[in-house]
Amino acid sequence: MTAPHGAHDEGEGGHGHGSRFIQHHYDDAKHQFDSGKLGIWLFLAQEVLFFSALFVAYILYRVHHPEIYMYAHKYLDVKMGAINTAVLIFSSLTAAWAVRCAQLNQRKGLIGCIVITILCACTFMGIKYKEYSHKYHEGILFGGYFDPCVSSGGTELLTKKNECPGSKSTVQFTFEHVVEHPGTGKTTSGCYEDSLIDQDPATEGVQAKCKVFEQKGEFKKDAKGVKTADWVETSHTEITTQCPEEHFGEEEADATESEETAKAEKKAVQPKFPCWRVAAQPAVCPDLTTGDKAIAGAMARPQSGILVEYGDEEERGEDIRIKADCEGPPKKPADATDIFADKAATLAVGQAAVKPHHEYTTHELHEIEAAGPPPPHTNIFFSVYFAMTGLHGIHVLFGIGVFIWLLIRAIKGHFTPEYFGPVDYAALYWHIVDLIWIFLFPLLYLIH
Repeated sequence: MTAPHGAHDEGEGGHGHGSRFIQHHYDDAKHQFDSGKLGIWLFLAQEVLFFSALFVAYILYRVHHPEIYMYAHKYLDVKMGAINTAVLIFSSLTAAWAVRCAQLNQRKGLIGCIVITILCACTFMGIKYKEYSHKYHEGILFGGYFDPCVSSGGTELLTKKNECPGSKSTVQFTFEHVVEHPGTGKTTSGCYEDSLIDQDPATEGVQAKCKVFEQKGEFKKDAKGVKTADWVETSHTEITTQCPEEHFGEEEADATESEETAKAEKKAVQPKFPCWRVAAQPAVCPDLTTGDKAIAGAMARPQSGILVEYGDEEERGEDIRIKADCEGPPKKPADATDIFADKAATLAVGQAAVKPHHEYTTHELHEIEAAGPPPPHTNIFFSVYFAMTGLHGIHVLFGIGVFIWLLIRAIKGHFTPEYFGPVDYAALYWHIVDLIWIFLFPLLYLIH
């Protein structure tokens, strides 16, 4: 007896193509797979074009501002970036292995590979979240939100918001800037002209002689309970310890000293918290200029602020302020310009009269640069960084959703040697996501 027309389409084959997921408008399973493969390649091609615009922006800004890339890349954690690279490479292996398991009808192997791929993707996002959250708390953000609490070398900096973990400065803003728009506007107080506080202009750096106080207080409120511009001090404590200065390039000069002497000196320079020091940050305490703006650069008068370091990770809000009273330079400084003046000198036996000049190595110069404030336009680097890594992170999240969908279908047994296209397409997408990160890691984290 002849079977009714269409009866061969019922059952597991669906349309006689070996799987109920083979659509009727395709000739066979291979026809459907090839069509889907063409579609995913077209999608990946436009993804490459999408990311290429960001790579072009990266190249242009790096060519025009190489100094900000040299400085800012030190903010990034190379170890975390390397771990994420290894995680994604391994996840590409498990994604490709999942395709092979689907082709061989190895259901347990398919489920296992998909689960591992999802775990690797979640690990990547967890590490990226840790990186992002650290940058958020330290003010290392993009555009106008770039207000770093530390330099790329780890030195505490003056900031506009003045609410960094473990530090507080003399910098203050107007009431509306503090309460409504923290970190915006111009400095109203707390910056001191270097020439008025430098005790010895002939010596590199600013040697300030100040009395520094930590003030506690609060803003007054009007009859409606709204904060006013008046901040009232309730108590204050003097901070008498001055933070030791950092020195670079003196390791070779001290190499002849005994290990005990070197250890004793290193212990002696350990800061006793809280301590204060002079800090320069042109973005917060800009240079004062006089006269014609066209020649203002030659007449600029640098400013610095007083920064208190607490040695902890606590954030001190608007109820804590720092006040400094600096004496300025001596009224009758020694005449350092008279080269014929007699200089008192006491030499110990065997001591050289002239200290040999130290030539800084490239590494030492990079350390000195990283300890200072960010160069202008450093926020461009992080605008590019967050745009590229953020967009990549969105693609990783989308990939996690796709693989979760594949896992559900794999558990239900939908994939067979005749129908494994979705697994193959997802793996191709994941390979492109991983490949983009392989480019991002050296370009952003290993820029030097």
